[in-house]
Amino acid sequence: MCVYGIEDFQHPQDSKLANDILSSKTAATVLKKFHETNIEDAYSYLYQSSCPQLTEETSPKLFKLLIKACEMFGLEQIPKVYVTRDYRETVSVCGMNEPFVVFSSEYLRKLDDETLFGILAGQVAAIRCNHHTILCITWGIDFAAGFIPYGDWATDPMINNWKRCRYFTYDRAFSLATKNRALTLRQVLINVVPQNILDRMKSGTSQDAYINQAKNFLNTMNNNKTQAFIKQALSAYSYKIWLPERYEEINKFFDEGRF
Repeated sequence: MCVYGIEDFQHPQDSKLANDILSSKTAATVLKKFHETNIEDAYSYLYQSSCPQLTEETSPKLFKLLIKACEMFGLEQIPKVYVTRDYRETVSVCGMNEPFVVFSSEYLRKLDDETLFGILAGQVAAIRCNHHTILCITWGIDFAAGFIPYGDWATDPMINNWKRCRYFTYDRAFSLATKNRALTLRQVLINVVPQNILDRMKSGTSQDAYINQAKNFLNTMNNNKTQAFIKQALSAYSYKIWLPERYEEINKFFDEGRF
């Protein structure tokens, strides 16, 4: 099986912003407090207390695909997997020293085997790129805001930009795992568009119902100074995912033939 290195799937913007965040004084302060107060244990207990853990016995197909993804992307320790009924969740990596994966039960029900494998590959790649640590840091800041003297969170814009760019890495891993452009583009919209409508959108084909909207958005933002400023301002204070940018990055990745 092909084993990919981080340089094969981590997006350059993700890499730069992640390094900037982890090298910041605020991150160093939060990590120090984590070690002093065992906040990470409290963070993990939130999931362990209310989210059933999936195992190879209860979910053999999922773990077969997870093991395959770990081998493909060079992750030695297979992460634990939990499931939640929280409708705000889809799938995410959590924890820090021992990262784990959390699936929404509703989201998990939507996935066929090929899509599930791509999504697991994305989570494994996220762990390889240390996404869980940065997410844990930002959670720690919110959790401990009342007693950690970190001052103003001056890196908010950097954090928000990273939260968007990390999905470019996720999408690249999904692409490498499935080698399926249409499926990779489809998964961007899978939790946004109702299933019966998504089936008719023909993502990644010549009849793609979303591609023109994505191109028009990007052309407007890139060529109109006022619109570009609005996007930049919103990006600084929100971690809203720009779906057209994800679409463009996926198509670019396939067009460059990175396989």
